[in-house]
Amino acid sequence: MNLLVYCGSEYRHFTPLATYARNFACECVGRVDQILFCDSLEMKGANCNILKTLDFALKKAKQSFIFIKRDSFIAFLKSLNLESQGTSIGKNALLIHSVSAQGEQSAIWLIDLQESCKRCEELEHLQKRIKQKNALESPLYLYPLGIDAQSAQTLLMQIAEDFCVRLEIAYAESHLEILSAINGDLEGFLNAINEMFNHKIFGTFNLAESIILLLRDKHLKITCAESCTGGLLAYYLTKESGASAVFDGSVISYANAIKEAWLEVKEENLTQFGAVSEAVVSEMLDGALRLSGADFALATSGIAGPTGGSIHKPVGTVYIGVKSTNGAQRIERFSFSGDRNFIQEQATLTAYLLFLRFFLETY
Repeated sequence: MNLLVYCGSEYRHFTPLATYARNFACECVGRVDQILFCDSLEMKGANCNILKTLDFALKKAKQSFIFIKRDSFIAFLKSLNLESQGTSIGKNALLIHSVSAQGEQSAIWLIDLQESCKRCEELEHLQKRIKQKNALESPLYLYPLGIDAQSAQTLLMQIAEDFCVRLEIAYAESHLEILSAINGDLEGFLNAINEMFNHKIFGTFNLAESIILLLRDKHLKITCAESCTGGLLAYYLTKESGASAVFDGSVISYANAIKEAWLEVKEENLTQFGAVSEAVVSEMLDGALRLSGADFALATSGIAGPTGGSIHKPVGTVYIGVKSTNGAQRIERFSFSGDRNFIQEQATLTAYLLFLRFFLETY
């Protein structure tokens, strides 16, 4: 188990910093299994219970990342009765070895992330040291294109055993058909899948990055016209280095007036069918291609909630479309569940998968 601990209220209240810390840990050890918040190290009141929970979690964890200010390192170790002797990794990180509940040696990394951020070279060096020390890989995600996750898991189970890979259905609480693979020879497992299924089951460690590489290799570009996803399609693409080779820009056409003015969606279609409709998404795709000059367009329009739903179009209804400049087009209606943000995230990932199927059928 890999543990992530935020010590300090700034991590609880400033989401970008907490996200940065989590991404740092995931880059180092592949996945985080448990996250705890500890605003104070004082042994009083409810905080005593938090520290007891933290002490228990540390004893179970194989790798623990504690993001805390440098001047609180010693206080943290004392509050949990840990040995103060450790190995300094740069000026703002400390490695402590302890024994887990299973009798195995575990590593506890104390990191002053905010100070390290001021010295980018130090942070990169620390991350490289941790990766080399642990030699762990990120999860491999498998996207069945045309079959459900349960059937794909059954088909792949023997191959997974051959490569000592643990195969699970990911995001079971959503409508997404995704498998995750961890441990074992993931590269060999992926190669075997590609040989046997020829991208009918698409495997990648990073979906957005893979889409970028697929487009870049063909010297093609993509654009987006987003309504309910509010820019998430563009966001996840541009998070990845190299996005500029395949992505020039996109349109967030949240209001109907913007759909009309920027994408030239017809007023009569908006009136007759509504913004959440196949007809409108089709025109959004045309407008995006016309504006951008890209080779492909992705478009989303839906009801993320919690308000705005109706009997015919309940909350979670999303139309997603993809189109290429050669005229080929696919638009599908989806029904997602969950809160507003979860629906938006599901729609974004589904849009990428719809594009992936569309692209692989063509190229």
